[in-house]
Amino acid sequence: MKVPDSEEFSSGSLEVELVDRRGEVEFDGARIWWRINSGGTAVWPRTGLRRECFDADKVGSRVRLRHWQPGDRFQPIGMACPMRLQDFFTNEKVPRARRRDLIVATTADGVLFWVEGLRISERFKLTRRTIRRLQWRWKRL
Repeated sequence: MKVPDSEEFSSGSLEVELVDRRGEVEFDGARIWWRINSGGTAVWPRTGLRRECFDADKVGSRVRLRHWQPGDRFQPIGMACPMRLQDFFTNEKVPRARRRDLIVATTADGVLFWVEGLRISERFKLTRRTIRRLQWRWKRL
């Protein structure tokens, strides 16, 4: 039996090089801006709606933007171990119809570090040892 179109997984993706100190890209109805800051202040950048910060050295210089795929695993900030992204969506009460529209970002190795509008990954959060910060903003077009 064929899955209805509204429930098919999107195979589109976009590889983004974070080699410049700042940049922007459009992907599937969203614009994403990034900035990489180094050293200096002990003040942590504010996070909030449509804005997150990550440890840039842990993320790396290449990321892939895509949508949720079967088998994706994610370690939400504050959790001790990864979980299936499908289970995370259920726990966060993300409507089924919206799940496949959300953009996720992975490292070059395929490790998920960001889910649009939800928590960041524990593995990529800022710590006292963070040297470079990746500031990430997005907006739906």
